[in-house]
Amino acid sequence: MKHNTLFGGLIAATMLCLSACSSAPASADVRISTDFGDIYVDLYDQTPKHSDNFRKLAKEGYYDGTTFHRVIPQFMIQGGDPNTKGESTEMPGMGGPGWTLPREIVEGLYHKRGAVCAARMPDQMNPSWESSGSQFYIVQGKKRTDEELDMMQSQIGMMVDAYVRSQFEAQPENQWIRTIDFAALQASNPDSFKVVDARVQDVYGKFRSQWPTYKLTPEQREVYKTQGGSPELDATYTVFGEVVQGLEVVEQISGQPTGQMDVPKSAIRIKVEVLK
Repeated sequence: MKHNTLFGGLIAATMLCLSACSSAPASADVRISTDFGDIYVDLYDQTPKHSDNFRKLAKEGYYDGTTFHRVIPQFMIQGGDPNTKGESTEMPGMGGPGWTLPREIVEGLYHKRGAVCAARMPDQMNPSWESSGSQFYIVQGKKRTDEELDMMQSQIGMMVDAYVRSQFEAQPENQWIRTIDFAALQASNPDSFKVVDARVQDVYGKFRSQWPTYKLTPEQREVYKTQGGSPELDATYTVFGEVVQGLEVVEQISGQPTGQMDVPKSAIRIKVEVLK
């Protein structure tokens, strides 16, 4: 028996609606819609400044019409720059809402495949590692070996320690430390050296506690080896969410042809909707 055209159309529309309405995972906070499909993202409670800021901008329609303006295969896709809206001639990658966010680099949140993270300006221009007010990237990355992870952990740890130490000594109140020859003081007056060294370690310890440290857990190692990611960005960029559905869309976008500065040759526009 054949359905009449109207009745059949209503059934099809109803089924389509049910499918669309049930497609969002329960853990998804936002949906990033693209021409290649939808990306559903869970925003972390551990990073409230970044998560709340992303929701705020999305609710205001700030991201709608922007593009993924930087695409690097086996690394990440980056978007959220208002300079990419419409027919803007501004350089992509340099725009923002007029504010930055203090870093929220949380132990246990790392750059696994599908991680959603905040872009930021380089260290020289941004010594406190503050995040862009709107630009974000989604990690694609690649799988790593234990040997690669060992090397990265050592390099990242030394880099972060050296950077934090330089920032500590650059503080006006700590510049007196540079005037002391600790080796000479230890040789000439061990008791004075102990007092001064203890003071320095106490002050530095308090300063160091405000910055991230880096050591891969067994779980993180396993994820980087079996699923992939970009561990080279750990401990220096804020991770504030993860893709819970739509990783295949990230894969498709990461494979699009690009030109200078890794800008896709065809604009990949997005729309961001807050689900909860």
